[in-house]
This record gives sequence, C-alpha cells and structure tokens, in this order.
Amino acid sequence: MQLLNRGGFANPDVLLVPNPDGAPLVVKDYATCSLPVRLLLAPFLVRHELAMLRRVEGLPGVPAPRGRIDRLALAMEHIEGIPLRRKSHGASLPRAFFDALEGILEGLNLRGVVYFDLRSPTNVLSTRATGGPALVDLASGLRLPLPRSWTRAIERSALAKLRTRFERLHDAEPAEPVPLDYRELHLGRSRVCFLDRGRLEDPVPALFLHDVGHSCEVFRPLLESAHAHARRGIGLDLPGFGRSSLRVRNLSPQRVARHVADLIDALRLERIDLVGFGWGGLVARVLAARRPRGVRALLTFETSLTQAGASLGQRIEEGRRNPEVLRRRLLRELPAGLAEAQRSALEAAIQDAPARALRWAYAGMRVKSGPPGPNGELELADLPQPRQPWLQVRTDQGESHEPRDIEGEFPHRERWSEPLADLARLWNALERLSKDAS
Repeated sequence: MQLLNRGGFANPDVLLVPNPDGAPLVVKDYATCSLPVRLLLAPFLVRHELAMLRRVEGLPGVPAPRGRIDRLALAMEHIEGIPLRRKSHGASLPRAFFDALEGILEGLNLRGVVYFDLRSPTNVLSTRATGGPALVDLASGLRLPLPRSWTRAIERSALAKLRTRFERLHDAEPAEPVPLDYRELHLGRSRVCFLDRGRLEDPVPALFLHDVGHSCEVFRPLLESAHAHARRGIGLDLPGFGRSSLRVRNLSPQRVARHVADLIDALRLERIDLVGFGWGGLVARVLAARRPRGVRALLTFETSLTQAGASLGQRIEEGRRNPEVLRRRLLRELPAGLAEAQRSALEAAIQDAPARALRWAYAGMRVKSGPPGPNGELELADLPQPRQPWLQVRTDQGESHEPRDIEGEFPHRERWSEPLADLARLWNALERLSKDAS
C-alpha cells in the first residue's frame, strides 16, 4: 500500500492499493478523519462521490468507479500522473493541455455534473501515459439545474487562472519532466519528499536514510533495483536537505527520528527494514531503539568513531565550527564511480543545503568520555550504541544480535560507496538480516 495524499480534519487519506486481479486501485479512506466527520459527513461524501463517478463513467480523463468498500471508503481506477503544482510544473504546459481539460469539463456538463473545485490545481493530473489532463476528486461535482451559460462562466474563470499559472508561452522552453516517483507529503508544517519504488505488496519495505548534506538521490540506483529483488524501497529526503523542508530549528538524531516516525505512521507501514548512512545511520539507530517492534532489521554504515579519527568525527567538529568547511569535505568525499546524473544531483543537494542545517545536524553531538570500545570505536553520548559498529538486528523480543554469516559481506564498510555500488549484495544482506530477525 502506498500513501498518495495525507488527509486532514475533513479530507480522506488517498491510498494506492495493490489489486491481485489487475491494476492497482486508488482508495479514498476517511477512517483517520475526526470523529464528527466520520459519523456525520464522511458516509455522505463516500456515497456522493461514488454516484458522481458512476454518472460520468466512461468519460476520458475521469477515473472509473470500482465500488464502495465500507461506509468510510471507496475505490476507483488509478490514473498515474502528477498533480499540478507550481514547484513541479511552473509555466510548462502547452495550450493543448488546457483545451483537453475544457473538453473533460464539457463532457461532465453533458452528463449533468458541474465541477466546482477546479481552482485547486492538485485536482488536475498531468498523466504519464499521454501527458494530457485527468480530473480527480469528483466529490466536488454536483448535479445542479443551472443554465449552461452560468456553468461555462464558472469553468472559464477557473481555467483562466490555471492557464495563467501553468500554461507555457510559445517562445518558452519546455520544463524538464518531474520524476513521477518523487512523492511529497505535509506533516504538520513540514514538507517531506521521498522516492518510493518497487513492489507495493512487500509487507516489510526498506527505508533508506541518507548522510548529512545529501538527498535520497544517493539511493536512486538502489531503489530502481528493488522490483528485481521483489522488494519495496523508500528513500527519504531528511528534514533540512534535498526537497524536504529546509527551514528547520533542530536536527538532532533524536528529533529527526521523531520526524521519520511520523512519516512511517502516515505511510501506514507496520514494520520496516531500516538502512542508514553516516548521520542518517545515527537517526536510524535512535528510531530502532524507540520502535523495537516496528523495525525488523537495522543496517548502518559510517556511524562509528575510530581512534584514528573517522570521517564522522571530523564532520562533527567541522559542522559545529565551520559548516562551509564541512560542505567542501562532503563534495570531496563523493565517490568517483557515481553516474554523472547522480553526481550532479548530489552536488546540487550539498551546495543547496543551508549552512544552519549542516551545523545543527551535529550541534548536539559529543563523544562519550572513557576508553574506546573493543573494536577501537569511540561512542557518541546520548545515542543508542550497537555492540558492533556497523550492524545491528532487532528482533520482535527487542534483543540485538549480529549474524555471523554476513560478517564479510562488505569488507570496507566504512566507505558508504561500496554497499551502494554493489546493489545485489546490499539487498541480499537485508534479506539475510530479515530472515535472522524473523
């Protein structure tokens, strides 16, 4: 199951649900709405939208109804596309797009339905198959005996506003297409962006957390390979970096772990395999300690401090003293073997990372006093410490252990580029961890 849009006080969660009999379905579920909405308003909205979908069934650009699930949820056809947003589209859509959208509205009117929510651009999709428009959220449609001249005036006014915001001028260059796998959610006042690839039916998806200054683009090749391994992978832009909210005030691993936990709850993920690199690995360790039953397996890289002075220790000092020095280090440490597009995306993420985010990511960290551990690592204060510096598995009973059969899986595991370069070995390592944790 995949969350397409998180609801609110009176708005439903929109879910993409696998369908054993064919293409996945979109489910609108009011179960998480407030009690008054669930009792009084939601049953009416479910019946109303289903009636509107059945009335216009067969009209191109409108999802076909698939039935009512219960009093709080209905299912419909999935039309793959991107909701219109200023950030993702800008003034990039051709005139033909809006002419086709006007044709959809005309078809609705011929079947006696007037659409009143065209002023919300996210109700219009730019479809993947044809690049044309699709209209969703028929809960905003009504059967009203209004003169056609009135409804036409309402539609043209709303269309004119959409054209002003999104129509491309004749001499303008078309914008680069936005990846359809990039998803965006709003958790409170924060915007969260992430990549979600692979098999929706995977009962325990793998969640990947990047290092400081990076973005989830670092995991794109890994996520692209998820389907081949019958897995689902989710790469998250952690707060302060990438496309997620950049205006943050606290980036301690404890605070960011709460943020990630909110996303896990919003996506309705009961259990996950958790993979973290560097600073993201520290966040992963906090999250696994707080949610022992929700994290099946934990795999971290570059989260230890050696006596010789690992990169993480140097980053902590540079981040607190001079974020620009840290920025230059992050650029230098990008592996040479990255694909050109991936390197460009990561360089842009590092350059765009606010200096305050680079500083706050390490602001509250301090090395615990005392002798180093048995493997030569120094421990960070106030963070859960694995008994082995790179690997930890957490079982349902809350116990930790290190499977001996994958000790040599990544002989140079202090270099994050190695596990990311060998995608099959990383997925296989996760599979072994999952079996040991089950």
